[in-house]
Amino acid sequence: MTKAQNVKRGITSLALLSALAISGCSSSNPNDNLPSPAKTAGVPDRASNQTYKQNAQTGPEILMSAGQNNGSYNNMRRSFVHESMPEKGSIRLAEWVNFFSYNYPKSQGRIPLSAMTEASQTPWDKNTRLLRIAVKSDDVKAAERPSANLSVFVGTDGSDLALIKQSLTQLANQLRAQDSLSIVTTSGEKGVLLAPTSGAEKDKILSAIGNISSGKAGKDSERMAQAYNLVTERYIQGGINRVILAGNSNFNAGFTDIQSVQNFFSQPQSSTISLTALGFGVSQFQPSSLADIAYESNGVYAYIDNQRDADKLWNEQLNSTQTLVAKEFAINVEFNPNYVKAYRLLGYQSEQDNGSASKGAVLTGQTLTALYEVVPVGANDSWSSPSYSPVYRPEANTMLRSTQEMAMVHIRYRQPNGASQRVEMPVSASQMNTALNNSSQDFRFAAAVAAFAQQLKDNGATTGQFTLDDTLKLANEAKGSDKFELHSEFIQLVESAKSQLPDSSPIKGKAVK
Repeated sequence: MTKAQNVKRGITSLALLSALAISGCSSSNPNDNLPSPAKTAGVPDRASNQTYKQNAQTGPEILMSAGQNNGSYNNMRRSFVHESMPEKGSIRLAEWVNFFSYNYPKSQGRIPLSAMTEASQTPWDKNTRLLRIAVKSDDVKAAERPSANLSVFVGTDGSDLALIKQSLTQLANQLRAQDSLSIVTTSGEKGVLLAPTSGAEKDKILSAIGNISSGKAGKDSERMAQAYNLVTERYIQGGINRVILAGNSNFNAGFTDIQSVQNFFSQPQSSTISLTALGFGVSQFQPSSLADIAYESNGVYAYIDNQRDADKLWNEQLNSTQTLVAKEFAINVEFNPNYVKAYRLLGYQSEQDNGSASKGAVLTGQTLTALYEVVPVGANDSWSSPSYSPVYRPEANTMLRSTQEMAMVHIRYRQPNGASQRVEMPVSASQMNTALNNSSQDFRFAAAVAAFAQQLKDNGATTGQFTLDDTLKLANEAKGSDKFELHSEFIQLVESAKSQLPDSSPIKGKAVK
């Protein structure tokens, strides 16, 4: 057996064994039946929260939005499972870093957001420093989770029904007696496959999931309305009231154009019910009807390729009311020229490159991690390669010159009622002296993911002598508790990359035996 085959087996052997007879899938390997990599993967959907605005005076302004995009990471995983390298154009560093869950501080006082900063030596360049900014909006604890009133609308035509059934089975097993679930499909004469049913009636729910079948009957727009009506009829004040769309990228839920989507979500009924759009085993990431619907509704959009994705997704879905907490959210970091000579924002795409503008709508439970690499004053480091672009210089006349701070993080947003808010968070210059091994596990793991993305994208142009062996060491030491085994899977993916690269590759490290 080749090294690549051994690594592939390792990638697919991490999940817990589960009998999935209801979905017609008996495999215990979460990555066994992943689709082939998509040619258009990594092109950010409209609903992307990894974008920034260019500003010549103050540097990049990061935009945070309700939309999520894990397509680039999923596509990389597909590539390695199929024993191929991901296309360089599909690699989106910020999406990869934000694919993972981290520990975030709790919000203080009346501010609905919490934020933290951490700086340390850059793993791949001893002459620079890495600054991590982490933001999370308010959320409820699992023990405090309100009752959930869910309606799933399944687009069965051309969708991966086995994966959808497997995922919905996981959702059903997490429901409590006070929760309810209904299911509407595009197939069948009536549309409503399962009327609102208590989470205590597991057998009834699982039976309905097992009866989801392919086909198309009736108007999808009418069935979309049915799904919303089912949630409206059992609306829980202060609870989780949500419609979940499940299908492939082309599933449009009956909407014919963007205007029809906007009209639907401008109605009072739909404005009080949150929406999640899920693409299962999609064959393309762009364009995506589901992503467009999520964007226009200020909803959440994600891709599910396997059991781990579903575990992580339902944990998030059942612990967030997806209530709007902020609009027009943006982060700008002002650097002090007394301490910082130059800096760059890792992996975020400019809105111009993204082809669309972000609404900046932030929902409960959302997170964002951003990484800046900075060149300290006096450091002997030159970022002349185009791979580093764009590189920024601190504003010479900043008021930070009189402080002992390397940077000031400016957070601005509007409350749902429209009131403008600003939060400032200083970053002490003393953080620049923190040794890498004294930084947090979250910091080091995020740095490992960022290193891997850069290594694959520019073949070591920005990471220098830092090889995949170094990335593996960094990730292994920072793996932590790894609740959904996603950290372990990432490590296996790095090993897979190493096994597939030629020995002459500058990023490979020691030869594979």
